[in-house]
Order: sequence, then structure tokens, then C-alpha cells
Amino acid sequence: MNDPNTPEIIKNRWPKPGQLVIGILFITLGAIWLMAQLMGEWFISDFWPLFLVAGGLIFYAAYFLRSQKPPGYEGMLFPGTYLIILGLLFTINNFIGWRAMRYLWPTFLFAIVISLASMYKFGSKENPQQKKDLLSAIKVLSIISFVLYLIAIGGLKVWPIVLIIIGAVILFRGFVKRKRPNIFHNDINEE
Repeated sequence: MNDPNTPEIIKNRWPKPGQLVIGILFITLGAIWLMAQLMGEWFISDFWPLFLVAGGLIFYAAYFLRSQKPPGYEGMLFPGTYLIILGLLFTINNFIGWRAMRYLWPTFLFAIVISLASMYKFGSKENPQQKKDLLSAIKVLSIISFVLYLIAIGGLKVWPIVLIIIGAVILFRGFVKRKRPNIFHNDINEE
């Protein structure tokens, strides 16, 4: 809607991004609450995580509906992504049982990884060092959450294999990155 050729009457018909987000928030919460009243208490007991998902979608709407994003505005994506993932996790637990949480608890950390990844994907490309730092955090937290998932599912028996694979990858990367001497290089020509 920032096209200079767009007539003023059309530009003025759209609400400001903040008004749009707040309006969508109230409509979404009202719709969920109305469904809860019409369908009974079982709806709210099973679908309360939809409030988290709705809140996350509001953050996404706030980010994507704003045409001019100030520096750091991609921070809106972090809580949005985190709330959506938690809402989905809790919805799954409502249907399969909360005992599954003993295997799914690392999702709290993995949700941070996904949230940072959304900031990395959609964030500003103006600061390459910030993107590089964000990618480093994503990699470290991904490894930690993977390890926590292994622990949660009782993967202690696979730890020796995991350690062997990690060690082999580190050695392989060390050999590949290291500059190899040229065996065909003739030292006599350099005199």
C-alpha cells in the first residue's frame, strides 16, 4: 500500500498495522471463547493451547503486515514462533496424553532453535555479523536439543555411537579444511 500511484482514498481505508493486529487479536480470542461457550467445557479443556497459537500468529501478523521494519523488528518472530510451537506441543499432549511429555520436554529448547531460525530466515540482511552469530547459536542449541531428545528417549545406549560419529565428523572436517601440500610441487624451480 506504499505505492505512490495508489489514490489517497484507498490508502486511508486500511487500518494502521497496530490497529490491524489488535483487531485480529480480539476477533481471534473472541471466536475461540465463543466456540468454547457453544461447544462446552470439553472444548476449552482440550483446545486451550489455541490461545497460544493465536498469540503467536498475532506476532507474525505484526511482523509481516508492517511494510517498513525498523532494525531489530525481526525480534517479533521469536515469541510468535515460540508460542505457536508450544501451543502445538500442548495440543498434542492433550490428545495423546501428558505422559508423553517425558519424551517431548526437549521441545522447549528446540522451540528456541526454531524461533531463532525464523529470525535468521526473515530478518534483516544488513548486518552479516549478526546473522553469523545467530546461525552459530542455532547450531549449538540444535546439538544440545538433539542430545536432550536422545536422553529423553533413553538413548544412553547409543551415546558411544554418537560420540564416535561426532569425533569422525570433526576429524573429517579437519582433514578437508586443512590445506594439502602439493606433492607435484618442485622446490628446484623456486631458486
